Formats: sequence, C-alpha cells, structure tokens
Amino acid sequence: MNKTLWLKTLTTVVFSLSIYLPYSSSFANDSPLQEIKPFLPNARQVGQGPFTYLGFKVYDAKYFVNDDQGKTGFAIRLDYTRKILGTELSRATARQLERLGASEKDVAIWEQELNKLYPNVDSGHHITAIYQPNDATFFFHNGKQIGKISNENFSKYFFSIWLDPKTNRPELRLQLLGDLCSPSIISTICLR
Repeated sequence: MNKTLWLKTLTTVVFSLSIYLPYSSSFANDSPLQEIKPFLPNARQVGQGPFTYLGFKVYDAKYFVNDDQGKTGFAIRLDYTRKILGTELSRATARQLERLGASEKDVAIWEQELNKLYPNVDSGHHITAIYQPNDATFFFHNGKQIGKISNENFSKYFFSIWLDPKTNRPELRLQLLGDLCSPSIISTICLR
C-alpha cells in the first residue's frame, strides 16, 4: 500500500471514530435516564459508588431523584460486574431487610416476591428499582420491566439498604446521596 493511500485510509478511520465515539458514550450515559424518565420525568443522577464484597466488586450503584427530597420518587440502578443467581440476590436482599428491622413475616413474603422477580445477572447486566410514592417499587432488568411490589413498607426497607443511616455500607450511602438527605420515606431526620 502506498503512503498516500495509507494516510487517506487512516484519516478516514480516525474521522469515523471521532464522530462515533462521542455519540456512543453519550448514549451509554443517557440509558439509565431513558429507563427512569417515564416514571420520574425530572430525574437526575445524584451520586454513584461501588459495592464490594470480600474485596471483589459486585456492582456499581447509581442514585437518581425526581426532586431533591425524593418526595416525588427516586431510583437506584445496580450495574453488575459479576454473575449472580436470582435466588442469591433474593436471599441477600432478605437478609438486609431483616437486618434493618423488617418483621420476619414481611421478609418471608417479600423474599418470595423477589424470587419471582429477580433474574440471574451477569457482568454487564443491570437492575433498576424505581420508587413511586403511594404506588409501588418497579423493577427493571436491562431496560425491561420485570415486575413491581406494591407495598410502601417494602419500599421503605428495600431502599434503606443503600440510603438509610443504619446501612451497613455508610461510605456507599454518602457517595450515593452527595449533599442530599435520605428520602423522607426512609428517614425524617437529615443525617449525613
């Protein structure tokens, strides 16, 4: 290949990539909001942080609010970096709900509901939970709605896993909340 043809080819490739890359990264950043906006039209991302277990990263969490107090709804998206069975997710969630003070009876019911909802996840998958006041918590897997749980008490305990001052991951909570307080469904006192 002569030098002129090689330079033209290289220029074409670089130009093509310069057009494509900003579009694709912008699209990737918008995808959580595209999933959330039908439920929370004014949604904006507040914070994010990694969740690790025994030194291994399990997921990146992102927190979105419709308003700064979370009174008109909020969402958490978990971008998984590991393969996990849905039944393991349900069991881990149930343990956290119990640790935060939910009754054994409620936890047993919610764990059964979560077993029906939670899919197996793999690296690159995401699960989004969207809270709508006085309605339900809606669950999505990779952009597809997989169900909802219509119980305000469930919503309080579920989102408390990440946002309550009593979470067992206080550093992640601070990264998610930024300068905001926990939504009032979780805590009426602003503790940072």
